[in-house]
Amino acid sequence: MENKEFKLDIPERFYSDAEGKPFENCNVCGKSLLVEGTSYVVEKAMKNYEGYDFSSTVYEFAICTSCHGQVQQGMSKESLANLQSYYAKFMEERQGQPIFIDMRNFNLDNWLSKCFFKGEAIQDMKEYQIVAQFNGDKMMMNTPPMIIGEAAMDEMSALMSDKTIDEMNGFKERFLGPPPEIEELIYGKRLIMI
Repeated sequence: MENKEFKLDIPERFYSDAEGKPFENCNVCGKSLLVEGTSYVVEKAMKNYEGYDFSSTVYEFAICTSCHGQVQQGMSKESLANLQSYYAKFMEERQGQPIFIDMRNFNLDNWLSKCFFKGEAIQDMKEYQIVAQFNGDKMMMNTPPMIIGEAAMDEMSALMSDKTIDEMNGFKERFLGPPPEIEELIYGKRLIMI
């Protein structure tokens, strides 16, 4: 059976807000990302403003697969096992139904309108994260992009050991250090690296 890869051009939703274009380099090692064959993840934390149809990016980053693997190695075995169990339980609740995307009429905005795990609409959340996998200048759809809502983030955070939380905070401080004017907004925000 042929292993087909489904991919799309990088949607603007996954562009760097700071640059207004696709991420060009890994935030950790500086590796060039837009070269075909370079796998990486883009993650953004978003904040909604009550009473307004507006959201802002609290932080954003792109990380190559190699660096992502190194960050995961810093996580405790307990945390990794707990997060894998969380995902397995989610799939079990779906009663083994595969995640199916009909690429003929796929609408990214509809797909990314609710939490992947809980189904809560993003307009009903205070904050959420958006994450997707890429290869060069394409978004990979074999592992679909997802929204991780605040309820799911709370559950995932509760599954992480103190060691892992310290590791995630260290990553955030080293590579996502905010400009002083927004440091107060970011302080204490959860980083859930999938």
